[in-house]
Amino acid sequence: MRKFIVLVAAAALLTGCGGSATTSSSTSSPSPSASTSGAAPSAEQTAWAGGVCTATATLKKNVQGLASAVTSGGSDVSAALSAQMATVKASATALTTAVTAVPAGSESDPEAAAVKASASKFTASLSTLESSVTSLGGTSGMSKVTALASVGGAAADSLSKLGATAAAIKTAAVDGKSTLGQAFATAPSCSSLR
Repeated sequence: MRKFIVLVAAAALLTGCGGSATTSSSTSSPSPSASTSGAAPSAEQTAWAGGVCTATATLKKNVQGLASAVTSGGSDVSAALSAQMATVKASATALTTAVTAVPAGSESDPEAAAVKASASKFTASLSTLESSVTSLGGTSGMSKVTALASVGGAAADSLSKLGATAAAIKTAAVDGKSTLGQAFATAPSCSSLR
């Protein structure tokens, strides 16, 4: 029964993540008109925005991979989740590095603060996810089912927090008064998050 719940939760989680991309793309049309009302971003600002979007999309894919590994089952599920957790941690580090490397002179841009704050919330959820993956090791039977459900729940929470980062990017992209917002609107790698 619990495995069924985990499977349903993971399917809903993956479906929900796909839905946010669809919603995001439907709001991308206001971005070009919004970009005409403020100062145009520099190449460095656009590159920064693109790096943040790339890191966010990669991290989302890797956390979804971890959520999928929960439902795969098998005797090596613990090893598979541990390996995927290492990939998630590396991706999270890449996102943190990208977000904190705001171009000089743009530190006070309100969109930079919003994206940083949302990324920090994801980073905080990562320790819970990592703990749940670690606690899976050596379990069997119902203990393993419970531990897998815990991993699934933690992955769902992490994806939700990461979704807030994508939402902050989408909001920024329609802010024509913010230079970094315009950078998010024009960076090609941000199109999947808008």
